[in-house]
Amino acid sequence: MSTTKVLSPYQLHIPGTEGWERMYPSILIFPEEKREHFERVLFFREIMHWPKVLRPFDACATVFCAQMGLNAYQHRIFVVPPSRGMYEFIVNGWCYIAEVYPPYNDPKTLEERTNEFMKRLSFVARNFDELHWKYKKTMMEILKEQYSLYDHIPDSLPEVEDISHFADVRGVTTGEKVVRLYEKALELYNLVQEGYQYMFIGMAYSADTAFSEFCKSVFPNISDQEIARMITGAELEAFRPDEEVKRLARLAVELGLASDIQEADNFDALRSKFEKSENGKKWLEEFQKSSFPWFYMIVMQGMMPYSDEDCWIENPDIIHSFLKFYIEKLEKGEKIERDVKALIREKGQLFNKYFNMLKTEEEKQRFKELHKMASKLYTAVEEQVLYVKNWNFALFRRNVKKFAELLAKCGIIKEPNDVFYLQFDEIRSALQELNWYWSTGDPPSQRWIKEIEWRKQILEKFEKWRPPVFLGPLEQRPEEPFLVLHSGIDQHWFETYQKQEQWEKFEEIKGWPASPGVVEGVSRVIHESKDIRELRPGEILVCPHTSPAWTPAFAIIKGVVVDQGGMMSHAAIVSREYGIPAVVGTLYGSTVIKTGDCIRIDGTKGKVTILKRSKS
Repeated sequence: MSTTKVLSPYQLHIPGTEGWERMYPSILIFPEEKREHFERVLFFREIMHWPKVLRPFDACATVFCAQMGLNAYQHRIFVVPPSRGMYEFIVNGWCYIAEVYPPYNDPKTLEERTNEFMKRLSFVARNFDELHWKYKKTMMEILKEQYSLYDHIPDSLPEVEDISHFADVRGVTTGEKVVRLYEKALELYNLVQEGYQYMFIGMAYSADTAFSEFCKSVFPNISDQEIARMITGAELEAFRPDEEVKRLARLAVELGLASDIQEADNFDALRSKFEKSENGKKWLEEFQKSSFPWFYMIVMQGMMPYSDEDCWIENPDIIHSFLKFYIEKLEKGEKIERDVKALIREKGQLFNKYFNMLKTEEEKQRFKELHKMASKLYTAVEEQVLYVKNWNFALFRRNVKKFAELLAKCGIIKEPNDVFYLQFDEIRSALQELNWYWSTGDPPSQRWIKEIEWRKQILEKFEKWRPPVFLGPLEQRPEEPFLVLHSGIDQHWFETYQKQEQWEKFEEIKGWPASPGVVEGVSRVIHESKDIRELRPGEILVCPHTSPAWTPAFAIIKGVVVDQGGMMSHAAIVSREYGIPAVVGTLYGSTVIKTGDCIRIDGTKGKVTILKRSKS
């Protein structure tokens, strides 16, 4: 199946999938009554956040929450001048996104919203340290509560309730308790996803945009990299998971366990061996201390997690591969720390260089204010990914899997992982049915088993379909700041799309110059997040996108090329912090480049050149 021309979202029908819409929340389906409006809006397939087909659980857990939270913050809370938020819809299992069209464009409304936005941005910038501390404290309290719920979910439902049910005047049965625990887990999850995900990130993008636009207005020749490097060198909490791995690598060397880690085939074998020695037990105790929350990192293919993607603690072989690399460097006497001091020194030099070029006191004051604001809010971009898209999702999914085990034991679903073919409300309904059938002792209905089997067949067809990049009129250009800055959508995307059939013949690829420098090397193309362990020192990583769980890889590679993302995407930020060249927003880099190709990336100009094709 192939669709390459621009189409209406209402025309993309795959035979044999009729009725697929019921798999997803109705708010994510294009409404027929608004067809005339939506056929005039330009949508693009959102592969940066959702690079593959969405199961119903994933649509509820990420797309629905993202739409609800982002639109409220952009439009009603941040009051971003032109923004009315973004549309997010699902077409044949794939996510499509667009700015709410038309954005505000009349001068009076824009002026009023700009004044209100600047008032709020100024307040956040002035009080950011206190606000961010409260934000992280509140988030961690919620996450700890989600983490603790796991131990309260029963492994099974009793044949009869304990007699203490009377003594405690309990009232609530074990079956009802399960339903209420799920509702609590869902409440906590949604609170973080919708209420806290965008609390500062939109402000951070806006502050970065304001600083960038000012710099370009007074320094016509300044590059995007120089602007970005003036706000690098931050001690981001998002680097802490990587620092914990480094800490464990150093400890292994100190305890004489380095060779054991290097020689072990996998982490389970390593754990078994360490449990038999005192030093091994000490190391495992420290590993356990790091586990929550630092190792609840999901190795996402996109910028939103999927329910079938591993997190470090679920697949510790990922951590094992990073440990091996760091231990090898330590034994060679090499440093494994980021050179933060060098980044701060360079940042200061760049700031002074451009500050001294300004002619008026008014310009100097404005430059200082915008730089300070962008530097402060910069930390919020990566840290919300850590708290929201990693820990919150991983901990909620951990609990959902335990609820799913109960459903499978009762026969309401076939196996625990089938739960991810249900929407959130459907999981609640299934648990209510669990309570009903447990209380009566009747055999359960097969309706969810049959529905899930049907959904699996439909999703298989969706996975074979080649979804178009754009839907709607290509002459329309997005103005939503969040969309442009984070996703890297620009004129280059549209020009490249017209040449889609020629992509694999390209020898040069263009993108955003995210982190400066030129480097040549062998490429390692990674499409599936589980393959991150295949990276070898000195390779150039080529992938659709990266996320914080990929951060240790940046200490291994010497350059990175990603399909999507702008100057404030994860790959761009972390590449600058690690001082390696990066080109982002290439659109098709991971399609054109193959593993083993010799390539040159120019992070200063935003170019990738294929020097020699691999023979394999």
